[in-house]
Amino acid sequence: MSEHQDPKPSPPNSGDGWRVLSYLIGGVLVYGGIGFGLDRLFGTEFLLPVGIVLGAGLTILLLHFRYGSRS
Repeated sequence: MSEHQDPKPSPPNSGDGWRVLSYLIGGVLVYGGIGFGLDRLFGTEFLLPVGIVLGAGLTILLLHFRYGSRS
């Protein structure tokens, strides 16, 4: 039997844009959620925004190390 091969294979980096977007959304949601939970636990109101900014910053740093070194 012959296997069916795709006549137009996708480039190896074709999903990078979606991956970057999902990392950004996921980082903000995870760290924002942690900040929200700590706000509820301690009765404060500032940890949610701190968590959102921290999540975005750490995600950008992760993306820089993962994708920024390509030539």
